[in-house]
Amino acid sequence: MPGKQITLLDDSQWPSAAFGVELPIRRESAALVVVDMQHYCIDAKGHLADSVSTGHAAVHAGYEQRVQVAITNVARLLGSFRGAGRRVVYTRHGIQTPGGQDLVLRRRGREAIARDATDDASGHMAANGTHGYEIIPDLAPREGELVLDKNTSSAFHTTPIDLYLRNMGIDTIICTGVAADQCVFATALDAADRGFHVIIARDACANLDPGSAEAVQILFGRVWGYVMLTDDILTWLETGNAPTQTHIESLPGNS
Repeated sequence: MPGKQITLLDDSQWPSAAFGVELPIRRESAALVVVDMQHYCIDAKGHLADSVSTGHAAVHAGYEQRVQVAITNVARLLGSFRGAGRRVVYTRHGIQTPGGQDLVLRRRGREAIARDATDDASGHMAANGTHGYEIIPDLAPREGELVLDKNTSSAFHTTPIDLYLRNMGIDTIICTGVAADQCVFATALDAADRGFHVIIARDACANLDPGSAEAVQILFGRVWGYVMLTDDILTWLETGNAPTQTHIESLPGNS
């Protein structure tokens, strides 16, 4: 599918000496954050997934494939964290009041645009208490795992996640979920700015545009934190050895 092409600086051009990222990550104080793995953005009728599949079937087909990979890898990370007795935190994104009056005007407008484009068959976000709002069964929270409700991209903006993580003694977080270039990125960026050591699990995230995900993850790994594959995160969790690959390599011509 044709699209806009951009060229990023490759790693040899990037001034890494001025922006180096070295994090004192600790598995003993790490938490897994599962961002917005809900029906509305994965498979629910009447919401984002439906709106995209209705108007852009090819985009949705590629997204579905990436989501399935992400689900598999989030499940692997959940298994590791639960097996070791480490913290797991979920976020759910959506409308919190009847009529969506809790949403900023931009998001209310998005709902109207989506409904107009689908002859009122589908909107964007689901409302708290509906099927679309719930986390998919494959990754469902277990009793005692924290689930936080938000109506913004970043979990640090409309939930007490900062306070809760600090109270639990967490200083390192692994971010997973959807969308890689929106809620996952915004949450990871806010966490890093608040002093948390952040790892984005790049193959445990998904979004509609894989190019935008790669671009923001390259930037995140250069400036704010680590971007790692699930296999490498699991190896670190198992052994405690410092990871060797902590960013996406940007090669000449990367776009």
